[in-house]
Amino acid sequence: MSQRKKILYGLFGIIIGLCVGALFRNYRTLEIVSMCNSINSMKQKTALEIIGLHPSEMPDNSQRNLVFVGVMTAKDFLQSRAKAVYDTWGKNIPGRIAFFSSEESVAENLPLVALRGVDDRYPPQKKSFMMLHYMYEHYIDRFEWFARADDDVFVRTDKLEQFLRSIDSSKPQFIGQAGRGNSEEFGLLSLEFDENFCMGGPGVIMSRETLRRVAPHIPTCLKNLYSTHEDVEVGRCVQKFAGIPCTWNYEMQSILHHNSSGNRAFSGNLKNKEVHSAITLHPVKRPALMYRLHAYTLGLKAQEFRQQSLLLHRDIAQMTTLLQIPKINKNLAPGVPIFPQDETSPAYLGDHNVLGS
Repeated sequence: MSQRKKILYGLFGIIIGLCVGALFRNYRTLEIVSMCNSINSMKQKTALEIIGLHPSEMPDNSQRNLVFVGVMTAKDFLQSRAKAVYDTWGKNIPGRIAFFSSEESVAENLPLVALRGVDDRYPPQKKSFMMLHYMYEHYIDRFEWFARADDDVFVRTDKLEQFLRSIDSSKPQFIGQAGRGNSEEFGLLSLEFDENFCMGGPGVIMSRETLRRVAPHIPTCLKNLYSTHEDVEVGRCVQKFAGIPCTWNYEMQSILHHNSSGNRAFSGNLKNKEVHSAITLHPVKRPALMYRLHAYTLGLKAQEFRQQSLLLHRDIAQMTTLLQIPKINKNLAPGVPIFPQDETSPAYLGDHNVLGS
């Protein structure tokens, strides 16, 4: 090969190398710019915009300001567990929900709060306390109740609303499944004989008054940790500055239910007392099981509506008979009959057997 051809091939190789290098550099630059834009767009959102709350919405003029649920998650679980929560019970909260993760977390499809100065290390003591402080700073006057949840808990939102509306939110309340640690930890958690804490797994609920009393002292609580357990330290902080323990109530074990089967929890038959009576179910480690629970509880809700419809139709049928209203007038509107089926039909809504069909 002549010297001239060698030079030409060499120049050609250099040009190709420069072009390929520039291409990869530009691609990486675009990737970084895209990530920065995502982070900036999230940082530019206000606390109210993150959860989709209008500034005029307050507890006294809105039915959707009952409870704020803060879900603790991690960057690695945003598109799995956290997404499953938001796709299922998270959108049916009688209030608002937000996911709290480390400072570097990004997820445009979730109402996410990336807590400044917080990482995803375990136990998440700092994350939990900073989440409570964020709730206090931005939402204290916007909701009656504040709940702390993990990304592996399932919540029956209809039961949660019914439960919370039966309790006075103006008083200091600290609601959860009370614990004092297991036998191996007894005496190591620095708890007095009459002290307890709300176990974090099945969920913890506090009234606005409780959060108002505790939140200003969170820096002090963070500086005085006596154990590695996040829920123990939150309970200690509430006991010290709000003056109340976790609810000493045996019923809380079934209302806020923890299944000890670990990763196999709620993978079997769901038709049981625990699932039907609980407000929260923990732990749900796999997103597929979260969707399965959601589908099952929707089926239970549909059955409840069907039973209510059956009872209403029975009342209407009884009243039309007592008032001697001709059958032809039994219409909700012209052409829309109250009883679409004939009374002799097996699908007639006055027949109790329809619930089993």
